[in-house]
Amino acid sequence: MVDLLGNTRAELWDVIIHAGLKVVETMLEEDRRVLCGPGYRHDGKRVASRAGTVASAVVVGGRKVAIRRPRVRAGGREVPLPTFAAFTQTEPLTRRAVEQMVMGVATRRYERSLEPLPTGGQSQHE
Repeated sequence: MVDLLGNTRAELWDVIIHAGLKVVETMLEEDRRVLCGPGYRHDGKRVASRAGTVASAVVVGGRKVAIRRPRVRAGGREVPLPTFAAFTQTEPLTRRAVEQMVMGVATRRYERSLEPLPTGGQSQHE
């Protein structure tokens, strides 16, 4: 029974991480749509334009997780995406690290105190 509960918890964690990263990706794409307009449409009044994607990281579950972030450029400069700014705040990561240290987890063992990321799931988002 304990093994079943452990497996169920791990599977639920996998679903949560995958779903959460999908939501983040959707929100980032919506930011880009708001800034650039709909994709594959010419608009002479458009100020910002799509500029591919770039490897980035967001804070999830007390750690940084690799994703592909959509890029937007205007006037020869990168335009920040509001969602990305919100999800890259390291405050939750710092708070989690301090909490773990107070509980007696050595900093060199901090990563082992976290829930594992889904197997194979991270490669989709790198």
